[in-house]
Amino acid sequence: MPGTAVDYIRGDMITRGIGYPVVIIPGIQGRWEWVSPAVDALQAGHRVITFSLQELRPGIDPEGEFPAWSRAIDKVLNSVHERQVSLIGISFGGLIAARYAARRPERVTSLIIASAPAPGWKPSAADRFCMNLPYLSLPFFAARALARGMPEVMEARESWPLRLRFMKEHAKRVGSAPLEPRLMAHWLREFLRYDMSEDCELIKAPTLIVTGESRLDRVVPVYETKRYLKMIKGSTHQMLANTGHLGVMTKPYRFAEMAGQFIYAAQSVARSATRTADEAARFARGRHAS
Repeated sequence: MPGTAVDYIRGDMITRGIGYPVVIIPGIQGRWEWVSPAVDALQAGHRVITFSLQELRPGIDPEGEFPAWSRAIDKVLNSVHERQVSLIGISFGGLIAARYAARRPERVTSLIIASAPAPGWKPSAADRFCMNLPYLSLPFFAARALARGMPEVMEARESWPLRLRFMKEHAKRVGSAPLEPRLMAHWLREFLRYDMSEDCELIKAPTLIVTGESRLDRVVPVYETKRYLKMIKGSTHQMLANTGHLGVMTKPYRFAEMAGQFIYAAQSVARSATRTADEAARFARGRHAS
């Protein structure tokens, strides 16, 4: 049934639900399945379009490979016949979303950046270790991810049965959609070669910056994500309480409510501006005719 089942699916894209179109760009692991709780929560009121970065294969752009994601997203929107969408970028996906909103203002009606590093982010020594030796560092990467995420899981779930249930469900998602360390390292290197310093200044869409709590996000510091507030004119910030970096998974319905309210407000402002412009045009035509 619409809104509860998969409407359209193929290797590189999935579309669920009905309503105003929302595109979700996943994080550095690349797999949409990892953020499927947010997809499921948002589909109640939106047509949710998402994909795995591994499948898009953006190719090469004159400016480099990172900018080529914009052309790949163009193809996604064209294939599902959507001219304008609300765009949600999660973690590394927030960088892709910000660049797309900057270069395709006519296609993005609102932008939500969730727990993403800001332009100018520099990898730590541990990050570079994972980038330089993507497969050999995989045990370290997994152990670090567990250590970073456990405090948030402890906070987001009130009892051990609920915590174990979440970890079991997440392990199932990870097992069904394994990450690809080589590609992750490649995407980060390509991003570091691209200068995004001017892109955020070009963003015209209403923008919401979502973070977890500073004490719980041990992947991307909250202060790093909040740098977007100075980079994107008119952007606002909301915190997803009792979450860190995994809020779209640990509190998906609260995230969907927050995102939905922002998307609806942005649409209302846009409709009001359109009516005002139409009224002004009619008034001008009337004066000219008289």
